[in-house]
Amino acid sequence: MRKQHFAWTYLVISIVLTVYGVFSIVYNATNQKDVPALGLAFAIIGGTMLAIFVALLLVDLLRKKKNPPVPEEPVTEDPEPIAEKPEEEPEAEPAEEIKEEVTVVPQSTAPKRNRPCVEGTVYQRGVLRSRFNGGSGYVKLVGTGPILRVTGIEILDMRSNTYYRIEGNMVQQLGSGPVYEISGNRIRNAFGSYLFEISGSNVNKVFGGYYASFSGGYLQTHDLSAKYEVPSDLNLEQKLAVVALLFA
Repeated sequence: MRKQHFAWTYLVISIVLTVYGVFSIVYNATNQKDVPALGLAFAIIGGTMLAIFVALLLVDLLRKKKNPPVPEEPVTEDPEPIAEKPEEEPEAEPAEEIKEEVTVVPQSTAPKRNRPCVEGTVYQRGVLRSRFNGGSGYVKLVGTGPILRVTGIEILDMRSNTYYRIEGNMVQQLGSGPVYEISGNRIRNAFGSYLFEISGSNVNKVFGGYYASFSGGYLQTHDLSAKYEVPSDLNLEQKLAVVALLFA
């Protein structure tokens, strides 16, 4: 800091002397007076000081360019010496070694757990899964032809070529998502209001009363406006899905 302060003071003094001397010489020359001795001395001294300052500055810049400062490496503390672990004395070997005989049971003679066989279930990689006991076939509008194709959990609406699938208690439209929800003997819009229920052979509107009935392989509305031929081996979930697709 002191070195920089001295350099700036030196530069200011040299500039002031030079400016004052040059101004005095120019002023007297323009007024046709003699050149003042003091102004000439100030100009010479100030100019000399400026020349010395510029020369020293150039020398310092060239020196720094040739010999750039080397960054100081951080001082690292010597790591503490790691205490040597004392050698453990070997334990005395037991006088006598006790040997136990191991009896190997052949795999063929090992007892096996008998898995109970439950009718209506299937086993797949150790997981017990319920079998979907449903039928298959076509639902036909009498006098027109097939409009629905039922194949197990999958139903094809042949009128719009749209596939539906019964997954658990939901009827999913493939590529779209849940459409209907089955709850016991009732079916409703997915997360909406109830539509139909099946009680025995009757199909009732949940909020409307008797609507249609299953009889002898047919599904017929109460007003005889429509009659459908239905596979006789459809289960309750399939029937509810068919009713919803036909009447909802």
